[in-house]
Amino acid sequence: MKKIIASLLILSLSACGWHLRGSASGSDKLAMTQPLNLIIESNDNHSQLINALRQALAGYKITEVEKDTAQTLTLDVSKEIFDKRTAGVGSDALTSAYEIILQVPYRVSNSDGVITPKDTSASITRTYNYNVNNANSAAQEEELVLREMRRELAQTILRRVKSLAAKQSAEQSSSAQSSSAAAQ
Repeated sequence: MKKIIASLLILSLSACGWHLRGSASGSDKLAMTQPLNLIIESNDNHSQLINALRQALAGYKITEVEKDTAQTLTLDVSKEIFDKRTAGVGSDALTSAYEIILQVPYRVSNSDGVITPKDTSASITRTYNYNVNNANSAAQEEELVLREMRRELAQTILRRVKSLAAKQSAEQSSSAQSSSAAAQ
């Protein structure tokens, strides 16, 4: 009886369109399984963001390559833009919270040219509490938040690259099918 109830609950969840974050369906699943070659270009190839990008590549089935081929996309990452603002003030008129904004402009291109719009960027905003009496731990918390933000930015950029690659391959396959149908 318990198995029947559990299976009915699972079926009702899938029927309403609910799915786990990161799980793909349909054409997205096909796009996520196809390997992709990517060239990463940046002014600072050893920055924390570029290292986070390289660490996340395997999870998206993306291989970093050195030379450009017909099936390779190029990701050109500009310098990250960091902004820190006061987000809260305590009763003592001192800052009690900060807001951090991290933004990264980037371009994705292939052998035919640039794929992304001109001003494409990814940005993330986080807020953290600041304790004036313990400035050292607040600085460590800021570093931890920044590290997490860079990791999330890297994942966001790679998801967008993967989506662009899937869209591009779908367009190429549909144009190839239409040209083969026109030839017949």
